[in-house]
Amino acid sequence: MRRSDICLYLGPADRAGLQALITNRNTARKLDWRVAIVLATADGHGSFEIMRRARTSVTAGRNLPRTAV
Repeated sequence: MRRSDICLYLGPADRAGLQALITNRNTARKLDWRVAIVLATADGHGSFEIMRRARTSVTAGRNLPRTAV
C-alpha cells in the first residue's frame, strides 16, 4: 500500500542523472540500490514494488529514508 503523504518529484535532468548511475557498471551496488529506490518512489510505486525493482528486502527500503535524508 502506498502512503499518500510521501511525495518525491524529480526533474528530467535529475532523473537522467540517476538513470545514468544505474546503467553505469562501475557504480557501487549500495548506491545502485538507493538510486533504484529513489526512482521507483518518484514514479509513485509502493514499498513492495520498489523493493522488487531494487532487488532488495523491504527492511532495507524502510531503513533508507532514515539514513539517506
